[in-house]
Amino acid sequence: MRQMALIAALLGAFALAGCSFEGGSLDRVRQNFDTDNPRPEAFHICGSHNCSKRLPVSLSPAEWAHARAPFAPRPRTPGAERRALAEALRRLEVTVGEKTGYNADLAYSTLTLAGKAQDCVDEMVNTAVYLKLLDDAGMLRFHRPGQRVSIGFMTRRFWTHTVATIYQNDTGQEFIIDTWAVDFGETPYIMDRKAWADNEPFRREF
Repeated sequence: MRQMALIAALLGAFALAGCSFEGGSLDRVRQNFDTDNPRPEAFHICGSHNCSKRLPVSLSPAEWAHARAPFAPRPRTPGAERRALAEALRRLEVTVGEKTGYNADLAYSTLTLAGKAQDCVDEMVNTAVYLKLLDDAGMLRFHRPGQRVSIGFMTRRFWTHTVATIYQNDTGQEFIIDTWAVDFGETPYIMDRKAWADNEPFRREF
């Protein structure tokens, strides 16, 4: 009986291979991980695997202005706005990482790594927080925050994987934002959800 249960679990995992599935809005994500209602002067970020640590962070007016600077002048196309968003997210990660000690985090970090690391759940929640900050500040005109999307076993380096997304307002196209697949301080990937779910190479669709 135990062997049959194991086989069923494995078959279920393989059935999810290459399939993406939704995990609720980013509002729900922030509520579930107790990172809701972020403000530049007071918010929380996640670390140390599955948001097992929540750290309070505050940005000075100068730091917040630095994060928003990629949106000036205002982007005139959706692609230009995604480029500005990617740079703003990179700047926020650098500033916050230096404040919290997560500034040595490497791509594809997991709980098996020693020291301070952020897995994909941590990175997804943090992206949801940063998107809320930027959207509330009026930085997003061509896009809106999306949802949590996960992908099944046997894709993306043999891990189940989860990311935050955005929608392009005029077309409804959904783009994943992946900060977990890059080293600390590198520009995150933003790419079409279907291409990501099909395990196409990571790219930046700006």
